[in-house]
Amino acid sequence: MTRIQRRGALALGAAALAAPYASRAQAPTRVTLQLNWFGSGDHAPLYLARRRGFYAEEGIELTINRGTGSADTARRIEVKQADFGISDAPTVIAAVAKNADLVMLGVVFDKAANNAFFYKERNFRTPADLAGKKVALPPGDSHRVVWPAFARANRVDPNSITMVNVRPEGKQAIVVSREVDLSFDLYSGYPLWERALGQGNVGHMLWADHGFQLYGHTYIAHRDTVRQRGDLCRRFLRATYRGWAATAADPAAAVDALVADGGAGLERGALLAAMPYVLELCVTERSREHGLGWMLPQLMASTLEITASGGTLERQPALDSLFTNEFNARVKPSA
Repeated sequence: MTRIQRRGALALGAAALAAPYASRAQAPTRVTLQLNWFGSGDHAPLYLARRRGFYAEEGIELTINRGTGSADTARRIEVKQADFGISDAPTVIAAVAKNADLVMLGVVFDKAANNAFFYKERNFRTPADLAGKKVALPPGDSHRVVWPAFARANRVDPNSITMVNVRPEGKQAIVVSREVDLSFDLYSGYPLWERALGQGNVGHMLWADHGFQLYGHTYIAHRDTVRQRGDLCRRFLRATYRGWAATAADPAAAVDALVADGGAGLERGALLAAMPYVLELCVTERSREHGLGWMLPQLMASTLEITASGGTLERQPALDSLFTNEFNARVKPSA
């Protein structure tokens, strides 16, 4: 055997040995995403990204699980029942204050979506008008975490309202029945409330109009995932924000993907009507400049300050322990 032939044989042998490892490397990584809620407009970009193969292109086989609130999602990520989750920033801060090993990787809503919904005839105009009222809220709803801060910022006693437990899908029905006075819910849900209460009958109070400027929902992971699987975090975010960019360009396609794959009970018309509200909260001047999901330290500091002012944190976490932009691919809305 000549030297050239010997080299060729060695190369073929090395290739044969490497083949199983190459195949294994190409196998998709199974990833679980824990939602904060049942399927809604702000989840549609995830389903669109999955349908268009954005996750597959990143080597990810994504499973999406329905949620029951931001607090429950934070707990599930803490005990590693899912790889990534969606949870409201103040809820994550409260969990970290209790020593949960969570990190925010990027925002969903760049603008706070916290809101109160009620019959317009109730004529609630200021936070002070809510004192003494009954408010429908699921046990794991993030509004429970941020209400004390919002109330104190507006010189309202946080204990002046009565929170009534309700299932996530039962918020509208209990307000319609007038068993409660109002419910706290995301501004993006306006069309669902209009359908339940009747066109022209919906009153609402956007907390951002009353001095509440902070980050809303975020994509989160366990700190071990960030330390040990940074490349997976990067691939997950890149596919996810590509989904958001595609949704901004074609909201109807995103809604169709959600309705097809998001489970029973989703109504296309209501979801499509909600998309302008969803995109208004996500696609902002900040995200156009820095990329979707990018977190500004000064706004995160404000989020921490507002959350801490509610008086419910066991300790105040260090700002730089709460979030990282390291894995953000800076996908622009027009991408």
